[in-house]
Amino acid sequence: MSTRRKRVDVYLAPAQVGVFTTPTRVRTILGSCVALCLWDRGKRIGGINHYLLARAPATPDGDSDLRYGNSSNRILLERMRAAGARPTHLEAAVIGGGHPASATSMGRQVGLDNARGALELLQELGIRVVRQETGGARGRQLLFGSHSGELIVRLLGGDPGVVGGASR
Repeated sequence: MSTRRKRVDVYLAPAQVGVFTTPTRVRTILGSCVALCLWDRGKRIGGINHYLLARAPATPDGDSDLRYGNSSNRILLERMRAAGARPTHLEAAVIGGGHPASATSMGRQVGLDNARGALELLQELGIRVVRQETGGARGRQLLFGSHSGELIVRLLGGDPGVVGGASR
């Protein structure tokens, strides 16, 4: 009888956060949205979010809506810590933040704002960014291996070739 764990496949929808302590392959599709992928190499814990906008509108109750990067990124970090990841050992990847024509709001490029928010937080916390694939006019398909930290990113539309391949 085998004690080997079977890998789980998960689709991460917008406004979701996932932290995985067992081998999980997470897939998602990003346009102007951003996914922040975190990985603790030693503990083999991976986490990912998928958010739509950089900042939540100001509310008196301190909104923690996962649609917004300022909430989603901090919740992802909290859940990684709760799962046993060590913040000083985290590696990060920021993927998405494209700017298709539909992702411009009042002259601002939503995708660039989304990516900037994640990168600023990571810099503030001293978390090393090992991969960044942001911007451009096309969406991306992302596959993230939570146990290995492997990332595969493919541009949508046009040539279906792998943009980045495995990074870790």
